[in-house]
Amino acid sequence: MSTYSGQTPTNAKDIGVTFASSGLLVMFHANGILATAAVTDKPIGVTIDESSRGADNALEAAGTGTVSILPLTGVQYIKFITSGALKTGSPIYVAQTGEADGHCKASAANSAVFIGYYFGEDGITPATGDLIPVFCRGAHI
Repeated sequence: MSTYSGQTPTNAKDIGVTFASSGLLVMFHANGILATAAVTDKPIGVTIDESSRGADNALEAAGTGTVSILPLTGVQYIKFITSGALKTGSPIYVAQTGEADGHCKASAANSAVFIGYYFGEDGITPATGDLIPVFCRGAHI
């Protein structure tokens, strides 16, 4: 469902975990690039594919694998945690701790970090794990 954003991806060589799909929010961490895991995590980008695979076709381990990411600018497709129907322009935030790492949600509960605005069709109710278009306001400091 994603379309090319016109941006050049960064090949992150220092990953702290493997990434099994596109559309996951990622953050900088001393242990390498990680998926966001708490509402207060500050994402810097989104994966455009799963992380690299070795000769055995298995995802490469943290510290040896890579993942391609795009910055949080423009419209990005991000994995969503279902929370009812969305309206164009709905604010989108980092998902709650324990829900699904790297996902977003339409809830600001617990001072969740704001990512951007839903930029899709009104009245759509995405399922958990669906990619939704989010007009991102940029990386957070």
